[in-house]
Amino acid sequence: MGFVGGGHHAAFVERIRDVDRGRLLAAPIDVGKSSAAAMVCDFWGEIVTPPFEFALNESGFGLLRTVLARAEAQRDASWVRVGIEQAGHYHDTLVARLQADGIDVAALNPAQVKENRSQDLLRSLKSDARDLGAMAELLIRGKGRELPVEEGPLACQVVAASHRRRKVKARTALKNQVLSTLDLVFPGLDSCFTDMLDTKIGRLLLAEAMTPDRLARMGADRLRAFARRRGVVVTRRKAAQLVQAAHLAFRLPQSRGQALREVLVRDVALWQSLEGAIAEIETTLAEVLPHTPASILTSMPHVGVVRASAYGGALGDPARFASAAQVYRMSGLVPRLYSSAGRTRAGTPISREGKVELREAILDLGKALRHGHPDFRAYAASLKDRGKLAGVIACALGNRTNRVAFAMVRDQRPFDETRWPDEGGRARHDR
Repeated sequence: MGFVGGGHHAAFVERIRDVDRGRLLAAPIDVGKSSAAAMVCDFWGEIVTPPFEFALNESGFGLLRTVLARAEAQRDASWVRVGIEQAGHYHDTLVARLQADGIDVAALNPAQVKENRSQDLLRSLKSDARDLGAMAELLIRGKGRELPVEEGPLACQVVAASHRRRKVKARTALKNQVLSTLDLVFPGLDSCFTDMLDTKIGRLLLAEAMTPDRLARMGADRLRAFARRRGVVVTRRKAAQLVQAAHLAFRLPQSRGQALREVLVRDVALWQSLEGAIAEIETTLAEVLPHTPASILTSMPHVGVVRASAYGGALGDPARFASAAQVYRMSGLVPRLYSSAGRTRAGTPISREGKVELREAILDLGKALRHGHPDFRAYAASLKDRGKLAGVIACALGNRTNRVAFAMVRDQRPFDETRWPDEGGRARHDR
């Protein structure tokens, strides 16, 4: 027979079976910015070491290690299970230090800790001691997951892919600010382009902080000559459209307009700096990718260095996962489930209880195959014909794409169009 918690629970039970619970210790750690709180209890819930605080540095780690060693000796412990509530990035260095010292570390989701505390009617009574108690109960019940230890090229890929994602989000936010300021400096100019920042003449006009008065005085021919001297070719039709927009644009008072132009110039320079930083990161990803399992994903249509690295960086070591379904659950793309008394609530949204980076990478791979593979394109069209919303279609494509991508990364087999799909709609790659 299986276990309620699946394979993870089975492995936990196997480790503690037939062992005196008094010799099994749980050590929850609540991490802050510069310090952390911890305690030690046995698997009966009896406190061995009451809550204490230690600094997040080598000196504080020495104190933690001493406390753990004293508790181990006191109980002749056969296993000490350390649990850390994930707290942004603050827990990362402590986890690395614990793992380097050979200590088992389990990661606990903050939502798990809050929900466990609320079960004791303590939702609104938060303190370090209560959080530690909630974490200890989770550790004793076998909750929490071991954090991966990435090394070498895979570690570099994880860091670089995450770094690029943050920079891209910053670039998008800054781009919106640039275009908002432009709407005041030169109303109507942005409407002359599908995406102004994707065109050479658009970027040139932004860099020059071109005003309606200046462009109107310049005229179409002088604008073309002005751009040509700077290595940008502008058609007569586009030049005439831009000059016409200048004649029709509203003008702000001179003092406010000048202040906004200065802001625009600085923001454009910052945006260009972000563009350069992202290009450098992508160069790093291209160098690292061939030495990681995700390199095989570039054999998929419309999947290059960025998409493959994003999936590989979010996935980490594929050996951690038993199946593609487990990866998909970790992404938070699975629909919420509400079933009671034989009735299931339909139309539930996705759970979003998972890794955002993985969710975005899977959806992006699905978008790539929708554009690059006829079967995926036909599948998306069939869902649309059935009245499915865009979000549902994206998740369905992501589900199929993830099965293929995970099998490729796991087995290191390139994409083979002849293996997709079979009559049952499942990816043969995933067999």
